[in-house]
Amino acid sequence: KKKLIAVLTFLPILTWLPSYPVKQYLFSDVVSGLSTGVVQLPQGLAYAMLAAVPPVYGLYSSFYPVLLYTFFGTSRHISVGTFAVISLMIGGVAVREAPDSMFYTLPANGSNISAVLDVEARDAKRVQVAIVLTTMVGIIQIALGLLRFGFVAIYLTEPLVRGFTTAASVHVVISQLKYLLGVKTQRFSGPLSAIYSVKAVFSDITSANITTLILGLACIVFLYGVKDINERFKKKLPVPIPGEIIVVIVSTGVSYGLSLSEGHKVDVVGKIPTGLLPPAAPEFSLLPNLVTDSFAVAIVGFSMGISLAKIFALKHGYSVDGNQELIALGLCNFVSSFFKTFAITCSMSRSLVQESTGGKTQIAGLLASLVVLLVVVAIGFVFQPLPQTALAAIIMVNLLGMFKQFRDIPTLWKTSKIELAIWFVAFVASVLLGLDYGLLVAIAFAILTVIYRTQSPKSAILGHVPGTGMYCDLEEYEEAVEYEGIKIFHSNSSIYFANCDLYVNALKKKTGVNPEHLQAALKARKKQKEKVNYNHASPSKICVKVSPALIVSDSEQSVFLKPPGDVTSIILDWTPVNFIDTVGAKAIKQEYAAVDVQVVIAGCSSKYYDDSTREVLNFFMNTDLVFPTVHDAVLHCQHSHPAAAPGIQMTREETIPSP
Repeated sequence: KKKLIAVLTFLPILTWLPSYPVKQYLFSDVVSGLSTGVVQLPQGLAYAMLAAVPPVYGLYSSFYPVLLYTFFGTSRHISVGTFAVISLMIGGVAVREAPDSMFYTLPANGSNISAVLDVEARDAKRVQVAIVLTTMVGIIQIALGLLRFGFVAIYLTEPLVRGFTTAASVHVVISQLKYLLGVKTQRFSGPLSAIYSVKAVFSDITSANITTLILGLACIVFLYGVKDINERFKKKLPVPIPGEIIVVIVSTGVSYGLSLSEGHKVDVVGKIPTGLLPPAAPEFSLLPNLVTDSFAVAIVGFSMGISLAKIFALKHGYSVDGNQELIALGLCNFVSSFFKTFAITCSMSRSLVQESTGGKTQIAGLLASLVVLLVVVAIGFVFQPLPQTALAAIIMVNLLGMFKQFRDIPTLWKTSKIELAIWFVAFVASVLLGLDYGLLVAIAFAILTVIYRTQSPKSAILGHVPGTGMYCDLEEYEEAVEYEGIKIFHSNSSIYFANCDLYVNALKKKTGVNPEHLQAALKARKKQKEKVNYNHASPSKICVKVSPALIVSDSEQSVFLKPPGDVTSIILDWTPVNFIDTVGAKAIKQEYAAVDVQVVIAGCSSKYYDDSTREVLNFFMNTDLVFPTVHDAVLHCQHSHPAAAPGIQMTREETIPSP
């Protein structure tokens, strides 16, 4: 039985394919698959430009991974394949490892003509870089999935991802400007590459190709109009209007009919080989320089995929397995890389098409991949005259949704300044430093905000709300009443080495019981006593003190210290505390172990109490001082010091009413 469960977990298709309801699902999946396929085809061609590889490799990446995901994926609705952000990250690495400057050659005849760029050699090298990177990405994702590390995506918080993808959209648009304008500039990578790219394009804008620009703008206007119509009339349209494939077909026809490449110098896609390539091993000698980039692409790709998969799963009432999604994406990348593909993840635009056109299962994705396969093996040559400016228009219009994420700024300003800071740092760092370094900076900053929050917890003294078992902040609730002699301290963070001093300082400030001041007063009193002869008079009461180490004796009589305000008990509300380490325990112990104030704990679960460190147990070993609720702790303190709150004793029955 365990083997069967393991097989079904590894091959989720076996859980639904045997019971696939053909009559109810097949027609919807066919319509959805064809609709998604006609979107996947132009996006595959376009995103290959972002990855700095020839367009046909985008078609390969739109076939093999989609086919594999059908068998190994747990989401029924996402459309895997090429995606703008991942393609751009791959392109940045490919350009860095194989820049144009490496491939300028002098003419063989030795003439005075300047060096010529060997485009074929450059593209071949960039393809190898992209393939090795994809292989490594697949290995990392498979390893993380097998190690049950599907939770790593939670460290890419939503504001971070949205700021990062918005920055990636800026990079994508900048990278496509030269294709839209028909300007010949080199592609930059690394820090400040966005600024260098903009500068290069606009410094050479006088050489822009007007025909290219007009065609590109016409495609943008048409695609934007189609997207607007699809959005406005999505309930009335049986399937969305496939604007992208229309642009591809029409612009290809116009380019071929008017000979735009030869007559008007319009850059076109060029040669698209017919058929699939045989499998081949990647050039692993390139691997050492790509490890860091592989981790970045692997994590970003998975976080995109799992977030979208969870959205559709929640909407349609099923669950997805994060670890299996990691394995599925890893297998898609690893296996497909041997067939000349670059790294993939899911695409939001295609996933929305697949879901909105009635897709029920990944049969729709399988059919979409077959549409791409048909083009690759049969009619790929038809798209050779396709203008690159049309692909640039497709890429730009597809990113409009990501630019809407700028609307997050006013929302986050009102709700959470810290999350706004994460969004802004992720955006600015990724735009200026590049997507790889920008992501690292954003993650580091997000972790720092977590530390900042634990270093700046909100603390309060709680009071009882009469007639209930509720205890609320005295400063926020007028009805809350503080019991004489009892201080209930609440802090909304765990207690460990990084914030224990802040916790203790807040505790002393809020309760008004400062052991250092009490001990200083006691020492002053001791010095005064040494100068005065008491003649066995009755001892004066100044403060409370029971620790034998600090009792001052004179003829077997003691001087006691009493805290200001007659505080007899301090209740530490540990309801929000997840853990306390030995440093935190020592900090509390050193402050209050020598003071005659009863310190008790409330809201400490039995599991936490059992798992606590030895130092914590040594300090709070007396189980009479640990209570499940604040209410129980207050009752104990009142019974221990009945004179502390005369006339306002509570009973155990005075608790929160049952719902």
